[in-house]
Amino acid sequence: MRRFLLPIVLLTLLVTGCAAGASIDEPPEILYGEDECERCRMIISDARYAAAYMTEDGQTRRFDDIGGMLLHHLENEEDVHLFWVHDFESEVWVKADEANYVVSEALETPMGFGIAAVNSREEAEEMAAERDGEVFTFSQLMDEAARGRLTPAHAHGQGHDGAGKDHDH
Repeated sequence: MRRFLLPIVLLTLLVTGCAAGASIDEPPEILYGEDECERCRMIISDARYAAAYMTEDGQTRRFDDIGGMLLHHLENEEDVHLFWVHDFESEVWVKADEANYVVSEALETPMGFGIAAVNSREEAEEMAAERDGEVFTFSQLMDEAARGRLTPAHAHGQGHDGAGKDHDH
């Protein structure tokens, strides 16, 4: 009986090991309206601005704003396997280093950083022109964050209900 048990145990370990390793390369799941932002602890409710990263050890960090993700990463210096963002229009997950970014005060993001990810450079340039913004790559955006140049432009006048809308006080 033991002779048959060992191969089964080894096969089970091999299969579960492969499955666990594959998930680190897949975009994370966010339960909108339920999951909290890792940085601000507010509920994540708008997929257009949601972002996440997977650490090398398989931990998922979820955020309601791309700017919050960048600052959290810089402050915590975790070894990141992959950063993920959503395309603004389609809300489809995109690897962060494959997206283009529009930074504009006209974008009312949940925490006021005014950053939206866009799949194509052409779409990003068009959005930036419409919203008086600038276009960045992920590397450039990380550099801006590291230099302290990414701040919540309109967060002081903005209530946070997860929808990124201004409220009268």
